[in-house]
Amino acid sequence: MQASFFCANGYLSREAFSHSGWPTPPALYRSEIGLQSMQAALAQAKLADEVGFDWVSCSEHHYTPLLQTPNAAVFAGALSQVVRKAKIAVLGPLVSMNNPVRIAEELAMLDQLSGGRLIVLFLRGTPNEFLAYDTNPDETRSRTQEASVLIIRALTEPQPFGWEGRHYRFRTVSVWPGPVQRPHPPMYYSGNSLESATFAAAHRLGLGISFYPPHMVAQLIGHYKQECAKHGWEPAPDQLLYRCFAAVCEDDTGADALGAAFSGMRQAVESLMQGRGAALPRPPQSQVGLGLGELRFSGSPDTLVRQITDFHEATGVGVIDV
Repeated sequence: MQASFFCANGYLSREAFSHSGWPTPPALYRSEIGLQSMQAALAQAKLADEVGFDWVSCSEHHYTPLLQTPNAAVFAGALSQVVRKAKIAVLGPLVSMNNPVRIAEELAMLDQLSGGRLIVLFLRGTPNEFLAYDTNPDETRSRTQEASVLIIRALTEPQPFGWEGRHYRFRTVSVWPGPVQRPHPPMYYSGNSLESATFAAAHRLGLGISFYPPHMVAQLIGHYKQECAKHGWEPAPDQLLYRCFAAVCEDDTGADALGAAFSGMRQAVESLMQGRGAALPRPPQSQVGLGLGELRFSGSPDTLVRQITDFHEATGVGVIDV
């Protein structure tokens, strides 16, 4: 079992969170607080590395103080210089909204900067974020799949090549420099639906699941493993990734208070689907983590160890990103 620390790079002021809905107006940003927030995030990542986390992760998100990382590659580059032992996990770039060749180039650079410690998960993005780059939401699944295949080929193809796909056309692709890890850094695909798990298995990608309760995680992983077997391979434990919220306190008597305080985070997450973010319908619950914003593990250190152990035994997950 491996542990990953998600470096959210959140904005450290309640003022910005007073705004209801998405996006958050730039007028609520204060540069001095932004600098403090970035310094605090990097200090947290450094500490996570020092105390023994296996991975330190980051993710791309837009127009919100919750996660101030509109370019995960830029932030991961900074992480690579303060995190010296742990893997640098970009979980991940929103490949449905960006140029996949540019993403491949950035990933190769990050693998160089980190000395071959990069891990990647391809993400589709949340409905509100499709508005940020004017991406057609009806195309985002197929765009994500095509972009993922193109990025892998761009990182592994030894000769320049052209690409003619449904969504992407490039006369010449020739990524330089290449990645340190061969044939490419470990790669995962978001698996919060059966369709995504099927795609991940077919392309021998690891599976990343976010926020679902244990029984749904077990169902998705069971389907994924069956699909992997159809394609003649078996995923390793560290190819099964789960992201969630967790909180630790000195003893279990404080767990209820933590849960009550954490309700504010759920409200902040829910606000992403309000305001202009409500212009797009929310996907069915079968496609989005039902526990988005919930506190999955909570209590004393010993209690968290037991809870995570039970979760591992019930699901087979090999990496927890908290």
